[in-house]
Amino acid sequence: MTRRFSSIPEAVESIRNGGVVIVVDDENRENEGDYICAAEKATSETINLLLSGRGDFCMPILAETAHRLNVKPLVDHNETKLETAFLTPLDHVTAQTGITAEERAFCVRAIADPSTRAEEFVRPGHVHLLLAKEGGVLRRAGHTEAAVDLARMAGLQPAGVICEVLDDDGNRATRDRLFEIADEKDLHIITIEDLIEHRRVSEKLVSRLATADLPTKFGKFKIVAYDVKYESQQPVALILGEPEKHNVPPLVRMHSSCFTGDVIASLRCDCGDQLELALQMISSEGCGVVVYLPQEGRGIGLAEKIKAYALQDQGLDTVEANHALGHKADLRDYGVGIQILKDLSLSRIRLLTNNPKKCEAFNLRGFKLEVVDQIPILPPTNQHNSDYLATKRDKMGHIIPEAPRG
Repeated sequence: MTRRFSSIPEAVESIRNGGVVIVVDDENRENEGDYICAAEKATSETINLLLSGRGDFCMPILAETAHRLNVKPLVDHNETKLETAFLTPLDHVTAQTGITAEERAFCVRAIADPSTRAEEFVRPGHVHLLLAKEGGVLRRAGHTEAAVDLARMAGLQPAGVICEVLDDDGNRATRDRLFEIADEKDLHIITIEDLIEHRRVSEKLVSRLATADLPTKFGKFKIVAYDVKYESQQPVALILGEPEKHNVPPLVRMHSSCFTGDVIASLRCDCGDQLELALQMISSEGCGVVVYLPQEGRGIGLAEKIKAYALQDQGLDTVEANHALGHKADLRDYGVGIQILKDLSLSRIRLLTNNPKKCEAFNLRGFKLEVVDQIPILPPTNQHNSDYLATKRDKMGHIIPEAPRG
């Protein structure tokens, strides 16, 4: 039987009501599930449930709380694989030992209370504090940030309590076992990936930084640079005409950056050719948008992409090379790009792409931005990219008329 993850709103409602949820991270990251509850709502019963996970009992907080309680990093240089930010552990001054579920529940509620001060706690204690990044899972896809996000989204103080769920043999509980536990205990179970997606849909993340006219060989465009909240990337939009007023849905290209293809005309891919074709097609209609997203190498970065090129020179295809480097075949996310199109007041578009997953990203994620047509964008192949294009078609589902041959 196929197991279904709960929706993010279902999990948030459970957190709001003082419940516990199970949150799983990426199978290529820690691949673990954690019990999570809101610190503000902690009781001896919920803390006892968390402790039954038998992992490390921790309380994620934000920097403001750490400053208020004068807690510091445990080490000067964090060498943990995922940079888990452990802080000074605390007990409340009223605790006898601090180890019981009731004492820990009282302590985490007090830590979450913005009126408490450092002198109300003793150190070291039994509540292990973790510093969550501002911006939550949009900056770090960890359980630490997920706990703070869920509490904040529930309208509670931005602090949570987490504990990893272990199997009876002491290893991380498998996905199947986590679903069984969720059924046994009537708990919602969600993924951090879904939480990231939900926040990208529900929160306004983009704002305009600068706007100017940009004459090009394809026509006079307007260029808009965007800031993305919690992220360092600065995507741009190239706008021709007034697409929001066009009598038919305008052409739109959502283009991920490719230094080698876009800038120096590499023959290993079709990226630069696709960008040029998109600009030509938009120019022919006199209206349209290109959103240029800085997510090089399908999201793995330029240096990693060049490493992947070297592996392809040894006989791997583009998907195999990414996997060999420890990456997914495609890490790109189009939520920011879609928010840019919404900022441009678009509601219906014709998408220039060979990748059906881009259309799914638009139509299935609640943005109220409809792809009414998928327009193929097929530049000529060459001897250097034909195998690459075949892999995109055969392994990644891109719609290419016939498998190119190298």
